[in-house]
Amino acid sequence: MKKIGKLLLVTLALSLLLCACGEKKNAFETAQQMIGENLTALTDAIGKPNNESYASSCLGDGEDGELSYDGFTVYTYRAPDGAETVYDVIEQK
Repeated sequence: MKKIGKLLLVTLALSLLLCACGEKKNAFETAQQMIGENLTALTDAIGKPNNESYASSCLGDGEDGELSYDGFTVYTYRAPDGAETVYDVIEQK
């Protein structure tokens, strides 16, 4: 009976280790999948940018945003009501 308990414990430990080794998405891939989403969802997922700048938008009455992360830039549109949407993600090479 003790052998079965030890075997179950080892099996459980190995299962947990294998789950922890699952592939994690990098920030760039995550950002690409969030095009069209609210900026808050993006920053919750990958953190705040290293730098950000805004200018009057050509898309509407709001502002265009350029948010710099390590290795890529996120472009956003911030509407006059403050809602900000991710509209592109470009890798920097």
